[in-house]
Amino acid sequence: MNYRLYVLFLFLGAVFMQPANAQKREVIGKVTTFHTIPLHKVSIVAKSMEKEVLTDENGCFAFTCDDSEKVSFIAQGFFTEKIKISDIPEQDSLHVDLRFKNGKKNFEVATGYGYISEKQLTYAIEHLNAGPDYSNYNSILEAIQGRVSGVQVSNSAINIRGTTTLDGGPTPALLVVDGTIVEFAVFANIPTTQIKSIDVIKGGAASARYGSRGMGGVVVVKTKTQN
Repeated sequence: MNYRLYVLFLFLGAVFMQPANAQKREVIGKVTTFHTIPLHKVSIVAKSMEKEVLTDENGCFAFTCDDSEKVSFIAQGFFTEKIKISDIPEQDSLHVDLRFKNGKKNFEVATGYGYISEKQLTYAIEHLNAGPDYSNYNSILEAIQGRVSGVQVSNSAINIRGTTTLDGGPTPALLVVDGTIVEFAVFANIPTTQIKSIDVIKGGAASARYGSRGMGGVVVVKTKTQN
């Protein structure tokens, strides 16, 4: 009986001592969208933080939390980003880039809450198809995901909302680069520095140009190498 009590006391002691031994970490950094535009008043929350932290007008922040904590960066109209603090080298500052949820409602919410000005967001959206901006993305799939309305990207296909097969299932979009139909693997490896524009076609326009192959819609890419 005494041995069992001893083990129980050791267990309880370990449980109650664990929070006290948690290491605190000071984190500084910046929150942006479209890789360069700072976001104001982004909410930064974690269980071990004493209070909610907001980014300043330059997107900058500073907070202290447990090193083992997972911190959430939240802004209405943008995809929430969660970062595990222990994955960040202590000497490094943290750069968080929130992806904008495309659409009129999210535009109104994002600008209405004051995260970003209408002018900045309008410019960013309009220049999604401008070649120089694509070089900021790690891949063409990253550039499309969350930036082009109604398009969903997976590791093997691109699907356009509102397009289905005859049996009602999803149909992968046809991928066309500089006028040539390409496989997904080829499409996914297009260097972002070479992208001039990205267009999405669906419905009658897709069928008229590509026939039954365009049933799932078409993603058309033009590169800077095209004459």
